[in-house]
Amino acid sequence: MRKIVALTLKELTIIVRDRTALLLMLAAPLALTLILNFALGGLGGGLEQIAVVVVNQDDGDLGQALEDLLTSDDLSDLLASSTAEDQEEARVLVDDDEAAAAIMIPAGLTKRVTSAEGEPAHIVIYGNPARPISAGVVRGVVERFAQQVAAGAVGAEVTVTQLILSGRMSPDQVEEAAPAIGRRVAMASVDRQLITLQEVLAEGGSSDGFDALAYYAPSMAILFLMFTMISSARTFLTERDAGTLARLRTTPTREGELLGGKIIGVLATGLLQMSVLIMATRLIMGVDWGEPLAVGILVLLVVAATAAMGLVIAALVRSASQANVLGSAVVMVLAGVGGSFIPRQSYPVWLQTVGYIGPNSWGIEGFQKLASGARLGDLTAEIIALLVLATTFFVIAMLASRRSFR
Repeated sequence: MRKIVALTLKELTIIVRDRTALLLMLAAPLALTLILNFALGGLGGGLEQIAVVVVNQDDGDLGQALEDLLTSDDLSDLLASSTAEDQEEARVLVDDDEAAAAIMIPAGLTKRVTSAEGEPAHIVIYGNPARPISAGVVRGVVERFAQQVAAGAVGAEVTVTQLILSGRMSPDQVEEAAPAIGRRVAMASVDRQLITLQEVLAEGGSSDGFDALAYYAPSMAILFLMFTMISSARTFLTERDAGTLARLRTTPTREGELLGGKIIGVLATGLLQMSVLIMATRLIMGVDWGEPLAVGILVLLVVAATAAMGLVIAALVRSASQANVLGSAVVMVLAGVGGSFIPRQSYPVWLQTVGYIGPNSWGIEGFQKLASGARLGDLTAEIIALLVLATTFFVIAMLASRRSFR
């Protein structure tokens, strides 16, 4: 046991003394977290059309105008809109994750907006908490419509239409009366709010929306953890090629002690890196990672699975340079499909499923749950998945180590 501890301390000492490694492990993920937060904090796009359900209970032109906007060809590249007869049907579609949001256009919307007095009309946006970015896009579209109404651009048009339909104005009078009506509607909108948006999230969601900082802090930490674990595992090959392993075998050190010391050293390096990043993002950026016990267990499992993956790569190649090339490629692919750069909820369903092949996707998902208030008992799927990945990778690495580490 004393030899294992000594080998572990040796691995940590090498890392601490390597300024380049420390820069990659700590400074780079912190910097990228801030950059992505500033750049993508208001991210609203997706890689596929956003499914939206529209429930129009207004019998006037304003409700129809909003429905036409949401289902128009101009937004067809962004939204995949459908209609529902009642609100309950639309809510079920959102609850079943078949839509990112449901837009509830209330009865009497047109009448309230065009009346001289009265309470503002409320449009309800029922959002899917699993798709916060997509739901935010839908809200932005509806907000833009409400702003146009408030500015009189839509309100005046609807008012004129209502006057013609009621017989109080003939079509011949439109050209002369429209400018005055537009000014009157615009002035009225200054004194009172015509339309308000009420955002409601499906059960289990919160009203905070997408927190870029809370998302990118763990995703960048795990991304650079993968680079570190592969780099640490690559030292097996470097020491083998340099003859260090051969010299260690001449000492009274069993192969199990040698391998155990180096593996524990890799794990300790990963745990140290994640711990420092968690404390730094907490103190400097105010990121709330969640329940400490659950965070600690999840960190341990993510590090174990990632370290085991690095050992597999080191065991399957013949040289340190090959491990570097293959390891970097694997990390970047897993980062892409696992949601390190863009939340996986924005991906097509099939690509979301593919993303589960790597430990980073499970780790990011687990940390997101904890940041949203989940407890350790809510991480059953993530814990089991990471345990399976870690065990499978370690078994593969041990079976292949006889050829690579000797």
